[in-house]
Amino acid sequence: DGLNLDVEPGETVALVGASGSGKTTLVNLLPRWLEPNAGHVEIDGVPIKDFKLTALRRQIAMVSQQVVVMNDTVFNNVCLGLEPNRERVLFCLESANLLDWIKQLPQGMDSQVGHNASQLSGGQRQRLAIARAMYKDAPILILDEATSALDNESERLVQEALVRLSQGRTTLVIAHRLSTIENADRIIVMDHGKIVEQGRHAELMARQGVYFNYVQLGERADS
Repeated sequence: DGLNLDVEPGETVALVGASGSGKTTLVNLLPRWLEPNAGHVEIDGVPIKDFKLTALRRQIAMVSQQVVVMNDTVFNNVCLGLEPNRERVLFCLESANLLDWIKQLPQGMDSQVGHNASQLSGGQRQRLAIARAMYKDAPILILDEATSALDNESERLVQEALVRLSQGRTTLVIAHRLSTIENADRIIVMDHGKIVEQGRHAELMARQGVYFNYVQLGERADS
């Protein structure tokens, strides 16, 4: 609703706000899952509608709450149609804190994960999605974090992997636990499709506004 937002290259921007505030709608405009009714979205000053859709989406990696796992090997799930490189896949799996799990599989990363990887835990599925995003190596990263349902150890491993993944990339984070975005370069607080506050964690806490209330009440950012 009349929203205007500039994100600098390499900046990590976290989006917080109540359910329905527009966080997901906003990030879905970037890969053109949605088209704006008015206004425009640009990358490096070029309207995204001027890019070929495949070229645009090649520049964006996403780690969402819903991780789709193919009925195939771990290796192919990480490559996912890109040119395969075993050394690089292994590096991505290690960076995503999955090496110990891979070592326990009968055929390592050539092991089948089964239909939608039903035997994987939530944390393992999330880290597999992170390894996949690392392999894609796109300059823009969208994180729709799914750590809220994970136990503390799984969340720690996922968070460590996310930090590695976001380094050197322009990152948009839809926050579901406020503890996960305290170190963002900028926090955008949304309400009814508008930006109502923005700044770093310390600045917003000092302001004692909407963000401060989220933290004080210990609420999830999308509750």
